[in-house]
Amino acid sequence: MMNTPTRRTAMTLLGSTLLAGATTKSVAQSTDYYAGKQINMIVGSSVGGGYDTYARLLARHWPKYIPGNPLMVVQNLPAAGSLVAMNTLANTAPKDGTTIAAVQNHIGVEPLMGVTGPVENARYDGRTMNWIGSTSKEIPVVVAWSNSPVKTFRDTFTTEMLVGASGRATADSVYSRIMNEILGTKFRVIEGYKGNPELILAAESGEIMGRTGWFVSGMLATQGKQIADGKIRVLVQLSPEKHPALPDVPLITEFITDPEKRAQLEFSLSWLQMGRPFVAPAGVPEDRVRILRDSFMKTVQSPDFIAEAASMTLDVSPMSGEEVQALVRKTYETPPAVIQRVRAIMTAK
Repeated sequence: MMNTPTRRTAMTLLGSTLLAGATTKSVAQSTDYYAGKQINMIVGSSVGGGYDTYARLLARHWPKYIPGNPLMVVQNLPAAGSLVAMNTLANTAPKDGTTIAAVQNHIGVEPLMGVTGPVENARYDGRTMNWIGSTSKEIPVVVAWSNSPVKTFRDTFTTEMLVGASGRATADSVYSRIMNEILGTKFRVIEGYKGNPELILAAESGEIMGRTGWFVSGMLATQGKQIADGKIRVLVQLSPEKHPALPDVPLITEFITDPEKRAQLEFSLSWLQMGRPFVAPAGVPEDRVRILRDSFMKTVQSPDFIAEAASMTLDVSPMSGEEVQALVRKTYETPPAVIQRVRAIMTAK
């Protein structure tokens, strides 16, 4: 008869073997999961804009790096500054890793801010969503067309500058209000433009003077020559650090000294770091989240992706899913008084 220690050793070895077998089976199942499947990518912005451009570029390359090489289909759902897309993802989309979204970078903190409407309209918690990664960190800038009387950022403190935006929750509208309230600038926003192409046409025709929340990546991709020719003036960067392509353009933080207002301004800019984020619903199995995150980073670091992005003059400065997830969680830890003040500015009628 086997003695007790020997029986225990045998049972331990048997348990380890079974566990290893189960783990191997689980890995194999997760590796094969996407074979023959379709991944639906919801884009919470209009066709032709920066978010859409990055999303479609990614969709062309990403399936090659997902085990099983699934088909990836892009669908635009641009209403309410990505809120409809995020609510759809969080509440009605399947939680099996076959539906993801490309959303505007403020949407992770929308439950705190309520930029698109009452905070109750955001039916999700940004901390529990599964952030997959971002194709680029983003820095928005204030720009004026050459036909505008505004020549420098300091001019906006004394001259009313008419700017355009596609909606109230977009960076072009939000940061106009932020700068007006915290810094004392004189931006007047005309909302309702469909997207980036319409805003450019409006500025070229003199209907508006410029924009206040244009991401550098999208701006350089579509208007690099116009900037080089002096047809568009970049006035200030809405960031605590400069974009490498704009070393001579001042930072917004250079125009504020009050510590309390600086804290408010810095919080209002904090989520912009996540740039062009991609996200999956809460509740997706961890192994599939890992597949999506790993394959995302392989894609954005691949020579083919980088080469096509370069040919389109698109900036690639990726963030991992873990980095985006940590950034979202950190914003939720901001002191309530700072959140309340910034929210009041962003949501003011």
